[in-house]
Amino acid sequence: MKRSTMPLATVAVLGLLSFGVAAIGQAIPTGGPIPDIRGFNSRITDPEAVSQIEVLVRHVAGQVYVVAGAGGNVVVFAGDDGIFLVDTNFIVFYDQIMAAIRQISDKPIRFVVNTHSHLDHVQNNENMAMMGAIIFAQPNLRRAMMGGRAPGSDPPGGLPVVTSSELLTFHFNGEEVVFVPLKPAHTDGDAAVYFRGSDVWAFGDEYTTDYPSMNIRAGGTTENFVDNYNLALEMTTPNTIIVPGHGQLSNRTELIALRDVITTVHARVRAMVAQGMTLDEILEARPSREFDAEFAAENHSPTTGVTVERWYGSLYEEAVAEAEAIP
Repeated sequence: MKRSTMPLATVAVLGLLSFGVAAIGQAIPTGGPIPDIRGFNSRITDPEAVSQIEVLVRHVAGQVYVVAGAGGNVVVFAGDDGIFLVDTNFIVFYDQIMAAIRQISDKPIRFVVNTHSHLDHVQNNENMAMMGAIIFAQPNLRRAMMGGRAPGSDPPGGLPVVTSSELLTFHFNGEEVVFVPLKPAHTDGDAAVYFRGSDVWAFGDEYTTDYPSMNIRAGGTTENFVDNYNLALEMTTPNTIIVPGHGQLSNRTELIALRDVITTVHARVRAMVAQGMTLDEILEARPSREFDAEFAAENHSPTTGVTVERWYGSLYEEAVAEAEAIP
């Protein structure tokens, strides 16, 4: 899978980036549907499956764009100083991703931030580093990649070279860009990025507009998800656009709604565990029933493996651990 050479899928840019004008002279659409094909990890070696994927670009707001297809959303922040990426997606889509980026800007890619260590968000790190990009992340993300917990992530070339557990501010393209480490939730190396001037928050898989994918063994808890959502709400404005790790562009109202729903369902599962109910009984009771139409991940992306049942398993494991911790 590892590329030995760096393809140059460049396209001349005609400028006017703030208006979302593509290199071929056609407007890059602002907003609109984003492909949501999750769980592609098992199919990246299938040429037929790969050939059916079309990567596209959307203008989000200000100087921020999103490139999407299969794998995680790639956030592109482009201006006079160059390009800042959040996440890098799969190697097999590198040519398409670069072609999409070159619709936005012909400037060099100078910075990459990874929101977490999963394959569909980091696999092109090495290709970006070969072009001179500096990769930033949480320390735990680097450790995960070095420890082999992110298969195919191509260390050492794709490893973050700058890590921080604290807020960092980049002064780039005339804006403040804030690297925001998060509490363990989806992984133990989660992070977000806030493009303050463009008012866009890139959230990675911490937020995908539906029930979260919680990693209990990495220290993930419902409380941490809620705290991370509240941090985003505290740092942003009423008009902030949120780019999730997968799926459609979102906003604060939708984030608040999900925060409140997972808080409610977590409390219900905790009460069921306290009553002695088994996981099978909880699955049958369906404590999220009235919320599933809007928030079940499989309703947004039928290919996802993060189903309601999987989320219940995490909530059950979390509630059992909480109960055992009570003296």
